[in-house]
Amino acid sequence: MNGRGRVEPNPMVGCILVKDNRVIAEAWHALFGGPHAEVAALAACNESPEGATLYVTLEPCCHLNKKTPPCVPELIAAKVARVVVGCLDPNPQVNGRGVMQLREAGIQVKKANDSRCRQLLAPFIANTVHRRPYITLKWAQTANGKVAGAGGARIRISNARSHRIIHELRARCDAILVGIGTAQADDPRLLARGVSPARPLARIVLDSDLRLSMDSQLVRTIDKGRVELFCSKEAAKFSGTRAVLAACGVAIHAISSDAPGRLNLREMAQQLGSQGVSHLLVEPGPTLAESFLKSGLWDRAWIFRSPTTMSDPTTPSAPQMPSNAVKIADAMIDEDTLTEYLNPTAAYAGAFESVDFEMTFPENKFAPDIISEIG
Repeated sequence: MNGRGRVEPNPMVGCILVKDNRVIAEAWHALFGGPHAEVAALAACNESPEGATLYVTLEPCCHLNKKTPPCVPELIAAKVARVVVGCLDPNPQVNGRGVMQLREAGIQVKKANDSRCRQLLAPFIANTVHRRPYITLKWAQTANGKVAGAGGARIRISNARSHRIIHELRARCDAILVGIGTAQADDPRLLARGVSPARPLARIVLDSDLRLSMDSQLVRTIDKGRVELFCSKEAAKFSGTRAVLAACGVAIHAISSDAPGRLNLREMAQQLGSQGVSHLLVEPGPTLAESFLKSGLWDRAWIFRSPTTMSDPTTPSAPQMPSNAVKIADAMIDEDTLTEYLNPTAAYAGAFESVDFEMTFPENKFAPDIISEIG
């Protein structure tokens, strides 16, 4: 987890070397393009790794067309005796071949098929298997389920500490996405304020009819991070706004529509995946949130619940989580409660075997993401 936000699109991988029941080295993949966890652990050994057991979250790599040399030959040369693999690498260039090469060299290999490892690697799985970013939905709501003020007016719901955590989450992502309704009503900048982003942060708007104003804060702060709009193919053909926004530096992508005013979310996600976006944070209004939830196109949801309430009948309500959403953990953020849900049918598919979901933060043995991300 130490590499979170710095290794993507590579996976977060950690490993330890154990010899005679003693840990002789531990390491993790720290930076994209840098040494993999296994190589870093071998380099950190305080004694010979010969005969040692290596525990690693992901199958050691064996392919050549990448930035760093493969790890399998390094482990063979180091004469480790045993390798315990948390899960296989879904990359078709590896996917069992690393294990096979280790065994052919006489090294014992155990495949743990650990659900916690697959959860840790879910962003990598989303990119490798589904060819799209890992998608986190985030919103704040009151104790009675309201997400905005009277008539949909923008108000601050979460507390100061929750607000800080949200900006830290933004800083670990590749892109933040909102709908045009939010972009017009709130005029956000969608920046990670008060914290340094781990990598460049793109701001994305779903804008079917190309209604974003060139006077919006997103366009006016384009020097702070690229802005991309997804619009309908019809709007791209006939809207004069396209040329104006493009002249301001906004990248515009025309995609299919499922219905008038409703863009095809999967096509959008596939395009972002092809651009190298590894982790997409969606900060939706209730309508867009409902679209993501109903489509099943989400991996994780963070919901901040404030103890405050709002009684005005014109206040919009938060969407309901689908029945198959798995509640993983609750964490108290001062007076707020942060709840994490995972989607078992998305990047996490198959990651929930033999796991007790009834336990809540911090006792949950499943190692929820919020434990690692908010401490």
